[in-house]
Amino acid sequence: MSVVKREIIEQLVSKTKDVNISIFIPTHKKGEEGKQDSIRLKNIIQKVKSELQNLGWKENRVEELFKDVYAKTEENQFWLHQDKGLALYVNEDYFDFFKIPVSPEENYYIAENFLITPLLELQNHHGIYHVLVLSQSETKMFKIAPDETLKVEFESVPTSMEEHLKYHVHERSVQQHSGASGGGAVFHGQGGEDDENNKELELFLKHIENKVTKYLKKENGPLILAGPDKLVAYYRKANKYSNLLDEALTGNADAKSVKDIEDEAWEIAQEYFRQDIDSDIERFNNLQQSELISTDIAEIVSSAYFGKVDTLFVPMGFRQFGAFDPEENRVEISDKLNGQTVDLINFAAVSALRTGSTLYGLQQSEVPKNSGLAAIYRYKS
Repeated sequence: MSVVKREIIEQLVSKTKDVNISIFIPTHKKGEEGKQDSIRLKNIIQKVKSELQNLGWKENRVEELFKDVYAKTEENQFWLHQDKGLALYVNEDYFDFFKIPVSPEENYYIAENFLITPLLELQNHHGIYHVLVLSQSETKMFKIAPDETLKVEFESVPTSMEEHLKYHVHERSVQQHSGASGGGAVFHGQGGEDDENNKELELFLKHIENKVTKYLKKENGPLILAGPDKLVAYYRKANKYSNLLDEALTGNADAKSVKDIEDEAWEIAQEYFRQDIDSDIERFNNLQQSELISTDIAEIVSSAYFGKVDTLFVPMGFRQFGAFDPEENRVEISDKLNGQTVDLINFAAVSALRTGSTLYGLQQSEVPKNSGLAAIYRYKS
């Protein structure tokens, strides 16, 4: 899971010069297609170079601009660990890049601002959550943050039924109920043994729950369960942690890789982290009869520039070109990008960011009224 925090985007906005280049290409994590990503980037950089030279840049100035880009992207390891997309930002004083979990349209943008709108959706991928993988053979918990996943180690608590039985059941009882004299006990249960086996399973999970809840009270954040329905049900019965999510990853989690667990758990966790977004969308809808909302792009561009926007909803992939004259407070809409026009959606986003607005990058269908841009105002003059 990739994330670009607001602070990073603010830094990006603060680094702008007169000419700023934003480059986006789709990438591949592995395979033959992945080998073509480097070639794809070189080709699009060549297009940027040609355009800069058409703008009057000397060849040595253009080559110097991309020196750091080439140094980084020609490293052997750079292309081995990609995501679905790559975003690069460069001007004469700055270079940075982001591996992004969405596949962007291959494109570049030369303007007075970096193109930040493709990064806004990545702000939604924030927050820390935990996944508790319930298993008789090995119960384990992962702390999942936007930039890393760590296994949480618990001391002084059995994490398997075998360990549990060693410490909590007399050897005679183990032999009686498992039919064995040694380790490797994983209960499946037959006939009259079921009740006793289930009691031990519940006790095992209760001990786990005590440790988990004690730990999470310091960490906070949502907890997601993963494992067979029976174990999930027993754990819920014992649970005392208030932020245990209702949805779980069902089935045998032992066979899943950590990456699979991350991906499946994020489908659940993102709904939790969308609460602020959903709340502000509801706030927009509740203001339908007031003048404090708008979906008029020209009006929003002006309002964002002058600091009137409280919350901005930005559709991913949508672009509207035009020009804004702040002295005349006039917005002109255009159907093309040229030396006299900019991406107005990006201009509004940059302005809103600079004036402390809340920004959400959303799919077009999620933006209020399915519009090209939507805003809640701080005030309307």
